[in-house]
Amino acid sequence: MKAIKMICAALAFAAAAAAAGAQNMYDAINFSRNEYLGTARSMALGNAVTAVGGDLGTVGINPAGSAVANYGQMVITPGISISVVGSSYSPSGEMNYGPQSRYSNTRMTLPNFGATAVFSTGRSRGLKSFTVGVISNQTAQYNYYADAFGQNSQTSKVAEFAAAAWGSDEGLLASSSAFDASGLSWDIITAYQAGMFGSYGNGADYVGVTEMISGDGTWHYVPGTLAQSSVTQKWGSKNDIILNYGMNFSDKVFVGINVGFPYARYGYSETFFEAAMEPERFPIIYNLDDGSQDETNFLSASYGYQYLADVDGIYGKFGIIVTPFKGLRLGAAIQTPTMYTITEHWQYSAATEFALSTAGYNYNQSAMSPEGEYSYNLIAPYSANFGVAWTFGSRGFVSVDYELTDYSIMRFRELNPRGALHEDIFESQNETNRYFAGVAHNLRIGAEFRVTPAFSVRAGYGLATTPERYWTNTAGETVTADGFYNDYDSYRRGVKNLVSGRYYKDKTQSVSFGIGYSSPGSFFADLGAMLTSYPDSLFSPYYDYDNYDANGVLVNAASPKILNHRNLWNVALTIGWRF
Repeated sequence: MKAIKMICAALAFAAAAAAAGAQNMYDAINFSRNEYLGTARSMALGNAVTAVGGDLGTVGINPAGSAVANYGQMVITPGISISVVGSSYSPSGEMNYGPQSRYSNTRMTLPNFGATAVFSTGRSRGLKSFTVGVISNQTAQYNYYADAFGQNSQTSKVAEFAAAAWGSDEGLLASSSAFDASGLSWDIITAYQAGMFGSYGNGADYVGVTEMISGDGTWHYVPGTLAQSSVTQKWGSKNDIILNYGMNFSDKVFVGINVGFPYARYGYSETFFEAAMEPERFPIIYNLDDGSQDETNFLSASYGYQYLADVDGIYGKFGIIVTPFKGLRLGAAIQTPTMYTITEHWQYSAATEFALSTAGYNYNQSAMSPEGEYSYNLIAPYSANFGVAWTFGSRGFVSVDYELTDYSIMRFRELNPRGALHEDIFESQNETNRYFAGVAHNLRIGAEFRVTPAFSVRAGYGLATTPERYWTNTAGETVTADGFYNDYDSYRRGVKNLVSGRYYKDKTQSVSFGIGYSSPGSFFADLGAMLTSYPDSLFSPYYDYDNYDANGVLVNAASPKILNHRNLWNVALTIGWRF
């Protein structure tokens, strides 16, 4: 059976005011992963350019690439990104998926711009020239929009909020200071203050407005069918500003050094909406201050989550290209771990809508949490590239790259450490990174053929494996990253132990193609397109919780699952001049 990773609601993002424990492995991988774009030429070649060089898009992959060209360059590469996501909704668990809904989202991009200058030493052997350059290359495009919908008569996000609030002090939930270090999750507080659930019985039990309480008050259940809709959206990009220095030794050995300054803005939003298809099945009774009762009916509820991360970092990279004999080029590059500083902002919102009550009251409510903020450091993986290219004189070449990235070294760090003797607040998360993030492999193949002295055609292919893995423990249970993190104390104390780990079989594939024009003078232009197909992913808009049917039978129906498949088109046009 194919193993598919699942993310539940805002699990991968900050969820509470004390956000120091909210960062996770998925955040770290998301900010660390490079999906190179670059110039239209390097994109069309599938970025299989470790041993090629010459183009400014190659410099981010191998710093020695700048030294291959014996001329300076100035380029700019505008582009567009088109994300297409197909989503299928299942009301309960990983079965009975409905029809697929497809949505596309288009954004303007700037995958590359920069300039290099070449300085000759006047020597015929040894160091013949050196190159300096400033280049911006895009290394990730977060364009994503998914919308799934269906009907559910067993579970509800509103009811899940009520279940999660069990045992909480209602006075604290209602307090204006509830968000201030109360220990309660901000999404639950926001849901309560938006009128999504209330107490009954002994006061520590809660029921959602999408539920009905049994006659004897011993259980509650969803009494009718809800129309549910889940929308998730991502936006932003990651770019590297590169200061490059390259050296040409006898036109045989090319060496380069980069100091890179990656920066990113990553946004994520999540919206969930559910509405009663037959509101008369969802009666709500309010006890008024004068002792009387007032009745209304639930109509709809909506929940929102907004997250924004600003990322800045620094790394070093060293590369080399050698030409041992005519036609053959060998290249290699190694990048140091990147030190990131990440600042996160997040906010929750919720709203409920009811029919006009029998007493003529409007019980609609809405609430919004304060804006949370937290900053921390992240040590991202090192990577190593190896490439080989064979040139056919001036007619073209073929190139093959292999890239290795070790995500197991990812570590979260406090922005302002509180001393060596103080508890490491990221211990459990860093151990999760160590065991459940491993090595990712990336194979890239590219080819260029010069049709005429002025025109070339190009094509490329890429295959990348996931760094994420799962384990089996001493009890024979399958352990995921989330399961290990949530039960970390048992593993730390040796009550449970991990035995063997396996990688998920997810693979990301890309195909690319393009054309190039080189004038007799200084002007050149390239057009490239890349289609990236991502592995299927599962998303659950809320957690599983204990739920009953109308007869009081504990059915524990699973929460909805949404199966997403994403394709991403990137199209770029590079305009440049040699000098």
